[in-house]
Amino acid sequence: MRKSGLLFLIVSFISVQQVVGQFSVDGEFRSRSILSQGYKVPVKSTSDAVFSFDQRSRLNLNYKNDKYSTRLVLQDARVWGSDDRYNPTGVMGNSGTFGIYEAWVELKLKEKSSLRIGRQEWNYNNMRILSYRNWWTSGLSYDGLLYKLHDDENGWFIDLGLSYNNDGSLIGDVDNTTWTGEKLKTINFVNFKKKHHNIFSTSLFFSLAGRDYPDIDKFFPTGTHGLILDYNNEGTGFFGSLSGYYQHGTDSKKGPNGDYRNISAWLVSGELGVRAPEKNWELAAGAEVISGHDFSNTENDYANTRHSFDLLYSARFAYYGGNVNHFIMQDSYKTGTKGGGYFDPYLRFSFKPGKKNALDVTWWSPVLTTNVPAHTFIDEATGLPAGTETDNNGNTVYWKGGLGNYIDLGFTQRINPDIVLKTGFSFGTISDIKNQMVFGYKNTSDQELFEPGANYLGWVMLIVKPNFFTSE
Repeated sequence: MRKSGLLFLIVSFISVQQVVGQFSVDGEFRSRSILSQGYKVPVKSTSDAVFSFDQRSRLNLNYKNDKYSTRLVLQDARVWGSDDRYNPTGVMGNSGTFGIYEAWVELKLKEKSSLRIGRQEWNYNNMRILSYRNWWTSGLSYDGLLYKLHDDENGWFIDLGLSYNNDGSLIGDVDNTTWTGEKLKTINFVNFKKKHHNIFSTSLFFSLAGRDYPDIDKFFPTGTHGLILDYNNEGTGFFGSLSGYYQHGTDSKKGPNGDYRNISAWLVSGELGVRAPEKNWELAAGAEVISGHDFSNTENDYANTRHSFDLLYSARFAYYGGNVNHFIMQDSYKTGTKGGGYFDPYLRFSFKPGKKNALDVTWWSPVLTTNVPAHTFIDEATGLPAGTETDNNGNTVYWKGGLGNYIDLGFTQRINPDIVLKTGFSFGTISDIKNQMVFGYKNTSDQELFEPGANYLGWVMLIVKPNFFTSE
């Protein structure tokens, strides 16, 4: 009944569009196969690879007149075979794969300003803090308000976003008793961008986010503020970028003094490269540097401050050691550095053999930059690190040094304006530090490490974006 009503609504919109404004209907069908081993978390030599298919299907309805515009995106995002409605004779679907990815109305306030209300994508400054995470099958969208003041003629762009979230019922009743601090309670930002002569841009980014823990009646705010510089990111010759972010606030974990820790952390990234006059190749080198906790520093104020950087809702897949994704949450011993500092230099080469295809190669070599205490094993009951390694004098052993080497290969082929084929292969080798951090010792008495397995990710993705209807 609901599906037939939705179909009737779409048909009704199409039938009246010539009278009320511009209307378009388009879609996205994205199918992807993945073969992975050691994706996100390194594996031992005894682990097996995982082969899977996933699929994204979207129906996009867009409407625009001289006073406002709207967008409604219906989405089904699934892993093949994940149906939870089935019996021994067949499968009947998945109750959790269908939803609304975008649903907003944008009111035109003045000639250069507007207000967008509803579920929408937020994607700013190379996706360092806010992104739409297109690698995810589901993508990532935000419930919020977005005020825009865009002056294209003078190169000024101001975006102000506000979002405040609750748990609630279908009739609008709010009940936050089961709210989890893993979700952001609020995320708000303002982004100022100025273009200079279409070759250089400066952006200032300010955000205030917060996590709420109703079970302890505590709200923990985090401010993240940055400066972003981009030079010639679309032209030929030399190009580059530099960004820096500082983060402060109150952490949800307590320090040695029993109080909730303060936050003082930073992230810096930069890239410098050269692009051929025909734009058929480019070579770039860059690095990402993230502050971290030096656990050998026992000074009181330092020990009661969190120095790791919360990446919030930024992209991971394109950064931080590449597509194998061994750096996701900095404080994690499995997918991070156990809170330690992070330095990640890289070298990238892109080549376009023709107008419709492109080849990308990137090499990464991440390093742990601060002293992190070495643990000796992983407690099977808790899944957490246990045992502190000491030297012959009884002093704590600290990790510091290389975490491994990674390489990404990617190829894109545009078959026609509606169809794109993408494929990639990533491979990584982990260092002894990363091995011990993730697995502990196989034998603590003689400090024998586990034999690591191969860490790789191979994928093929077909994207089809048809336009079903566009009004004149």
